[in-house]
Amino acid sequence: MTLLARSLAGLAAAMSLLAAQGAAAQPAPDAHKLELAKRYFAALHMDQMMAGMMRQVMPAMTASLAKQAPGALTAEQQRAIADAAAESMQGFMAKVSDRMIPMFADTFSDKELQDLVAFYEGPTGQSMLAKMPALTTKMMPLMVEMMPEMQKDLRQRLCSKTDCSKLGPPPAPSKS
Repeated sequence: MTLLARSLAGLAAAMSLLAAQGAAAQPAPDAHKLELAKRYFAALHMDQMMAGMMRQVMPAMTASLAKQAPGALTAEQQRAIADAAAESMQGFMAKVSDRMIPMFADTFSDKELQDLVAFYEGPTGQSMLAKMPALTTKMMPLMVEMMPEMQKDLRQRLCSKTDCSKLGPPPAPSKS
């Protein structure tokens, strides 16, 4: 199986897991709370937010895959994977939102939903949402810089809980 096929299969598996987690039957919340939850999701621009996250994350993921197997993915294939994932996620998120809205309505109180809607429909909430993509872009170098430290810490914690002898040596720090 090519790296491209494995990448797509992995993405599909992750999306299936999300769908399975959202598929559990939930009791129907009352109509007022359901309407508040719908307004909350609409105010968040959830579909746009998820598509934007995919557009930001997928190039880094495909570039990482390309580094793991140099020459296996062309730049065109990397772009195609990122584009396809963003498009798929956009359609998928509409379906996920339809299932998540009743969960939010069931989880949060009427007052909490009213407060969330008031904030996110208001100017401060909308401003925050509008500024998040730029803020996320600014944060990405920090996350990349801190990733080796996090991976080292994760490995140490994992190895303190289980036998890591089969994992092999930790990856060498990347030269950025």
